Amino acid sequence: MSNDRYTRLCERIVAHCRERNWYGPDMPLPGEEDEYYEDGAFHVHHPLHDLHSGFAFPPATEEQLARTEEVMGFAHPPLLRALYLQVANGGFGPGTGIIGAFGGYCTDRKHDPRYLPMQKAHLLKEYGEAFCMESYPNRFNPITFDLEQHEKREGDGGPFLLSTGAWPLSFLQLCGAWYGDAYCLHAPSDRVYAVWAEMELWRVADSLAEWLERWLEGGIEAHF
Repeated sequence: MSNDRYTRLCERIVAHCRERNWYGPDMPLPGEEDEYYEDGAFHVHHPLHDLHSGFAFPPATEEQLARTEEVMGFAHPPLLRALYLQVANGGFGPGTGIIGAFGGYCTDRKHDPRYLPMQKAHLLKEYGEAFCMESYPNRFNPITFDLEQHEKREGDGGPFLLSTGAWPLSFLQLCGAWYGDAYCLHAPSDRVYAVWAEMELWRVADSLAEWLERWLEGGIEAHF
């Protein structure tokens, strides 16, 4: 997908939000504050305006993306970068809202590689190493799982169950869904997966662009 097509899709997303008069997530989390990560800690975000009039977070900067990618150890896929740079740094769109890079929206994150180190530090401080190793194996003692190789062997996009402690490499959480479910993006292949209860995966789109096009047409929530 060319940079021009990324830009056109971003423009359509902004127009879609404008037409709906809603710049927030499809499924706002009741009773929970937005958060963002900056300067080594999570902070509560207090929007200065109504989400009927604009996005909660401004577009990301190249510096924010670079710092986030340094923590992840790999780059955001090109279309996701374009969303952050041209639309907003998360907080809008499908499910509980697209999760942003550092300085952007990060409510309802799970073990997304952008925020995993900070979440682990918080859990260790709160519960101690022994409890965390037993209760959160896919965060503290993950089993390497190569999603592309698995699909080449199996020949389809699932659904399939992950073994205890297994989690795909280079797997970014796009947004939360119903009751702890999520949509995730496999960065190397650009494919989007629905994840049920952090254990069952199935492919729902062959690219982030396809998934977003489906959202613009009003159709992705049927996957759960």
